[in-house]
Amino acid sequence: MSTSTRTANRPKSVLLSILLSFFVVLSLPAYAETLDLKKVPKLKEYAAPNAEEFKKVTRVEKEVLPYNDDYISYEFRIPKKWTGNSELPELKGVDGAQGLSVNVLGILGKYVGAPNNLLRSRIIVEAQDLGYEISAKNWFVNFVLKNGFTLSGFTEHSRSKLEALYVEVQDDQPYVVRTLVLINGPRLIMFRYFLPQENYESEKLGQAQVTSSFKLLNPVNESIEKQKEFGFLDQSYFNYPISWDFAAKPIYSIERMSATMMQKNEKDSPQVLEGQIKLHVISRLLKTTIAEETTKFRDSVKIDNYTIGKFIENLDFAYDKSIRDGKTQVYELVPSDPVSMKSYEFVVSIMQGDDFYYITSLITPSREQDFYNWSRNIEAFRVVTESVRRSNIKIPDIDVKDPYYDYMKEAQ
Repeated sequence: MSTSTRTANRPKSVLLSILLSFFVVLSLPAYAETLDLKKVPKLKEYAAPNAEEFKKVTRVEKEVLPYNDDYISYEFRIPKKWTGNSELPELKGVDGAQGLSVNVLGILGKYVGAPNNLLRSRIIVEAQDLGYEISAKNWFVNFVLKNGFTLSGFTEHSRSKLEALYVEVQDDQPYVVRTLVLINGPRLIMFRYFLPQENYESEKLGQAQVTSSFKLLNPVNESIEKQKEFGFLDQSYFNYPISWDFAAKPIYSIERMSATMMQKNEKDSPQVLEGQIKLHVISRLLKTTIAEETTKFRDSVKIDNYTIGKFIENLDFAYDKSIRDGKTQVYELVPSDPVSMKSYEFVVSIMQGDDFYYITSLITPSREQDFYNWSRNIEAFRVVTESVRRSNIKIPDIDVKDPYYDYMKEAQ
């Protein structure tokens, strides 16, 4: 699956205006998220340490196959006066399938510093098995919300790597914690350097340098969850996570095709809607326009006891190279009885290819209702939307005489 985007010289405003007019939006206020990362400053960057000087005062700590799991082998540099891994004896010989949980973090390593003002810094390295697709950012936001920590700095390096600074109080002692979160295939690894607040000014540079030295020994480029592929009569393809139930309507022609995916309910859990993704494929042989198809789709959206509410945000997706243009936005789904009914969100993505238009949509519990499930659904939707593609088709340069782009020019 390609993750490239084609954005050069593209009139971006038209799909945006089409989607903004998708529903009657009286106002576009900022959405009241449970944690607004836009208000959290980026981490302060320190000058890179002199490599030779850093080596002189530190040593390498390495763990190979903790829990017999190659995904979580790691190393980093630690001050020479610190203790080694106190968890090491407990990790050897533990079966990975039994040792790592999908619900809680398992400790891979504990390291303790020399006393400073009668207080000690420490480092904890932990890991968790990830059962479903989720970004490092959303996993960490859920972690912060559950524990009630206060974020003071946050930098997302990629979808699988972030670094953050937060304050945690333990036994009446406040710690400034510098955290590194990495996703490696189906595993999540969290590195945390606990620094007593009284020692922060004298030790913060070393904290940042040690954290930056942490690396995985066997990084992989794998999805968290296994995926299946589906093809519409060898015309268009997409992937979806295996934890979702799939159903395609009978296909009688390539003019209009569709498929639905539902998040599977856990065994013995109430049968409620935890997530639904729909994909519509419309052939351009119908001589229709993307604006007309957007209107048809809008008019077809009927959700019992829910109405489409305010616009929330735009999402940046890396569409396949066979997609000329795409736009994704999120709206509120407002229940008729907010007291007894769940609140949901509605996500819609409109894409333009050479031969087809594509519309994907998602219904998910809102981030305020269930942040972790919302995160899981958003990632599943990302997998589907970013993988929508034509198979083995060489994409030509954009034809400025294309009627779609004539429409875009007129709309501007």
